Amino acid sequence: GTSVRPSTTAPSPPLSADRAAMALRSRGRALAVAVLLVAAVSSLYSLSRPTAVLAEVPASFEEEPPLSGFSVKDLVTSHATKLAVLAYVVCFLVAKQEPAAGKAAEAVMFEKRVDFNVVLWMSAYLSLLSGIVNAVAIIEMGGTVAHHTGNASHSGRLAGTDGARFLALMIAYAAGAGVAGYCKSDGEAVYCGKYSPGLLGAAVAVVAGAVIHFYSGNALVALPLLSFSQGMQNAITRKTSGLPVCTTHMTGYLTDAGAGLGVWAASRFRDPLSTRAKFFLLSIGTFIAGGLAAKAMRDSVGVLAALVPAFLMAVTAVGVVPLPKKKTN
Repeated sequence: GTSVRPSTTAPSPPLSADRAAMALRSRGRALAVAVLLVAAVSSLYSLSRPTAVLAEVPASFEEEPPLSGFSVKDLVTSHATKLAVLAYVVCFLVAKQEPAAGKAAEAVMFEKRVDFNVVLWMSAYLSLLSGIVNAVAIIEMGGTVAHHTGNASHSGRLAGTDGARFLALMIAYAAGAGVAGYCKSDGEAVYCGKYSPGLLGAAVAVVAGAVIHFYSGNALVALPLLSFSQGMQNAITRKTSGLPVCTTHMTGYLTDAGAGLGVWAASRFRDPLSTRAKFFLLSIGTFIAGGLAAKAMRDSVGVLAALVPAFLMAVTAVGVVPLPKKKTN
């Protein structure tokens, strides 16, 4: 008779709990990105379509006033302040979903972090997004939202006349930072692909500010929302271990980069430029690039250019960026 040889191939070992959890997280992130992409495309499409209007009233009923369809523009224009308040509440509720803090990372010199390159490029990336938001605010609404030295001067010199609107931007920025502090937002989450509810809340504020201004043109309501978002983002990144990383304003970075360049020049350029100086210069460069990108996009879509950094902030917040490294056995 024919004998059947037993298979010599060992059965595949079952997935470990860690690998199974990692696979589940990867699928969850992919689903989150898909949902965000669909939402972004749907929003942009709907914004580009004219609002439907009911057919004209027949001639026999001309004495009746014509009925118009639902108008998003009228709704936002009439209730801009209420919608802004609702957006602030939503941002807070989203940020409040911060997971319980885990074990604190061991304090090491910033340059010695094992993930230094990730922090370097993520800081530059978030600075790029902030540069876009700030430039859109300047071009479309005439105000800065990512840094407030000028707003502090304006609120003083225009006290009693027009200074309150600049003070409002400062208060909104501080409030955004306050929400990040109250909710104990994790400053390390954005560097290791973890969920960051605080950054997601900041993205919601950018969307709200852009949409409110798009429909109503009300900069006095929209600008504080953008400022609030930048306060949240910067408060989160400043919790980075080893160095308070700033991603929304560059004055401090410019100071430290200039000092580093001075030390480098004093050595007659024989010593290498310090790692921190390079870090600061890269973030300054990407913040400037954000302004260039904002101008290019604004010429095509106006204030809706702010939806691009908002979408990228949301993608980062759900843990898709930075891209997870493939583990090798």
